[in-house]
Amino acid sequence: MSPNVVSEEYLALQKGIMEEQNKLKEKLMEELKVEINKEELDLSVPVLPQLTSTPVTPPLYHEAVVAISTYLHENSGQINEQLLVTVKNLTENQLLEWIKASITFDAEYFQQFAEENELEPWLPHFVAEQAIRPFLHVVSSKCTALLHEVKVMGTCPCCGEPSRLGKLTSKGEKFLYCPRCESEWKHKRLQCVHCGNDKHDNLFYLGVEEDEMTKIEVCKSCRNYLKLIDMKKTFAKKQAALWDLETLHLDFIAQEEGFGEESS
Repeated sequence: MSPNVVSEEYLALQKGIMEEQNKLKEKLMEELKVEINKEELDLSVPVLPQLTSTPVTPPLYHEAVVAISTYLHENSGQINEQLLVTVKNLTENQLLEWIKASITFDAEYFQQFAEENELEPWLPHFVAEQAIRPFLHVVSSKCTALLHEVKVMGTCPCCGEPSRLGKLTSKGEKFLYCPRCESEWKHKRLQCVHCGNDKHDNLFYLGVEEDEMTKIEVCKSCRNYLKLIDMKKTFAKKQAALWDLETLHLDFIAQEEGFGEESS
């Protein structure tokens, strides 16, 4: 399978969204107060759901939603004016609902919102997710020092997103990336990130002939997988979200071979 399963136009659109998110993050780092006390945390649970106060405030989230929607409207021919009108008129209660539904990935809520507001079914959830990510990036930056102490299996220790992406360093170490909150943490090299199985004969790798930079680590025990980027083969420095998108072909290959939650 060719690595080029994502169009150049869509990649360019996503890169632009990431630039908007980075601008928002810079502002949030100055304006948002996120306090994380290690002593108050259960280190067997991701950090985000344990926070006693939400790191996302309605006014700042509204600003992020409008910024992402405006960018989409100006750079995608598929987004009409109705989206901008709708998001600019979101009430505080609706913003609170969007925040909660975004963090919990409540697709049903956004599908209903799309129907009620005559929007494309995928659009509100997509905008809400892209708008919530800068806030998650801030949370990640605040808990970087303790991520290695959070012992969770198969999910990001910061936000709880399922693990699906990692890198192999020039020293042979394995680090995991979270495309949602951009956290990075070290993991045992020869161990399944999903079930913890460390029997070497249960782990093997799938690759693509045209793509020497990436491969898929698959586990015979739980039949799940992890996309891996070999940093010895590239000098590129990219956000985890972009790596995740550019390795979408690996998801297709793994699932076609019967690996992953949807295939099990």
